Amino acid sequence: MKALHILPFLTFIILSNAVTGQRQSQVSAGVDVGSGFNSNSWAPSVLYHEEISPNSVPWLRFGLGLRAWGYYAGRTNLYSKKSDADFLEYNNVSANGISFVAGINFRFWRIDLGVNTDLIGASFGSKRRGAYDKIEGNGTGKPNYGQWLTTSPVIFNLAPLALKNYNGQSEVYARIFLTKRFGLKLGYVHGQIAYLTKDRNGNKMLLDNSQRRVYNFYGLPYAALSFPIY
Repeated sequence: MKALHILPFLTFIILSNAVTGQRQSQVSAGVDVGSGFNSNSWAPSVLYHEEISPNSVPWLRFGLGLRAWGYYAGRTNLYSKKSDADFLEYNNVSANGISFVAGINFRFWRIDLGVNTDLIGASFGSKRRGAYDKIEGNGTGKPNYGQWLTTSPVIFNLAPLALKNYNGQSEVYARIFLTKRFGLKLGYVHGQIAYLTKDRNGNKMLLDNSQRRVYNFYGLPYAALSFPIY
């Protein structure tokens, strides 16, 4: 894990922090293992995170990390970015991914209050067939009206908290350290699931407005076990 000290060092560069070197800063790291969940879906994740703070402000911590995540849900509608009237209906959806994460938290006693979000990442998953139930209109997707279309998760993802048509997650959380080596993390996961249409040969299958991507957001309560490393 020592090799991953590059993560907090990069935080210094990105935030143009005047503090340099670990002699003038405090570094911490850990792993969170948990899941978001409700009656229709769940979103397991493993997050490796490192935080750094200047000695002058020890309660303020900037962090970077890596998140391995999944999202699995039952009946779901995924929408075109151009129109909420344009959507595919799925019996179930799923995706898995890994993302580069940035975050900030405030430490008070044995409690971290923080937020984090995926910046860039990659995702994969099984192909799913979505029903394009539209029956009227003369858009670019007309040849596919009333058809079951083959789709798969969008592979390369960018800032899914801010941009549509990308996979990824963000968290708001409280991490409570019960001992020096064990903690409980409670929070809320805000995520996005995004698919791309294609036929069996990998060719384009268009919806109206020449759209090929469909997406939807989800929100889930979240619980995890936290394991500080140093």
